[in-house]
Amino acid sequence: MSSKLPAPLTRFVGREAELAEAAALLAEGRLLTLTGPGGAGKTRLALRLASAVAEHFPDGVWFVDLSSLSGGEFVWDQVAMTIGVRQPGPGRTLAEALGRYLASRRALVVIDNCEHVVEAAAEVTARLLAAPALIVVATSREPLGVDGEVTWAVPPLSDADAIDLFSDRARLALPQFRLRAEDADAVRSICRRLDGLPLAIELAAARIRALAPAGIAAHLKDHFRVLPSGPRTAPGRQATLRASFEWSYELLSTAERALLRQLAVFAGGFDVEAALAVCPAASVELLATLPDRSLII
Repeated sequence: MSSKLPAPLTRFVGREAELAEAAALLAEGRLLTLTGPGGAGKTRLALRLASAVAEHFPDGVWFVDLSSLSGGEFVWDQVAMTIGVRQPGPGRTLAEALGRYLASRRALVVIDNCEHVVEAAAEVTARLLAAPALIVVATSREPLGVDGEVTWAVPPLSDADAIDLFSDRARLALPQFRLRAEDADAVRSICRRLDGLPLAIELAAARIRALAPAGIAAHLKDHFRVLPSGPRTAPGRQATLRASFEWSYELLSTAERALLRQLAVFAGGFDVEAALAVCPAASVELLATLPDRSLII
């Protein structure tokens, strides 16, 4: 079997229930798209899922990362390069070459970070699925919109998994860190304040070099300012929590951005009726695009 999954540099924490649910969904269909906001852990979960089911795909498991692409016109090239299919001769296309290569293979392709080239990613995925034994797992901040797609929103971490993640990443920043009983409430407060978002929790844990858990919790009134930048090698969209949000914001239309700004008047939750009352120019259809893009729940 040819497996092209990148090796993780940090421990995969928890997520047993989510992994089991995703595997069950994958067993029932041929395209599973993991959706959620930036930093929700979509990529890590997709990689873990692919590794767990790899034995069922004797003809190959590939991981295609679209994050560095500047435009949708390069999606075919990225897929072909990852799988190892070369540019065909005159009169033939990459789509045709990939179709022939995958036609009889029982294989799995993970297509990561689709949101900024979602139309091209959807077209390529639909063409790839013409190979009858091929299975695709995609990650995106919004669904691809392909026939047969099963979309699954990656949930926040449970309290137990979030605390475990904080402790694990805190030990990377400060190897002598151990979660003491007197710190448990502060760490739980941090994780809940950050809505169980893995990226945010990892950034908060990195503060352990300068602040005790109680100090981190006390300073979390402004998520964006108290949390440090991520690793220097992290993609720009994951360098900070603000960058992660702005990556999603920039993908919105002008009307969607205006609606999101207007919805910021709500300090807590709201329903459709309340949203339309304060945003009279909006429609139910426009409002529905924001949860599709993982910006509201």
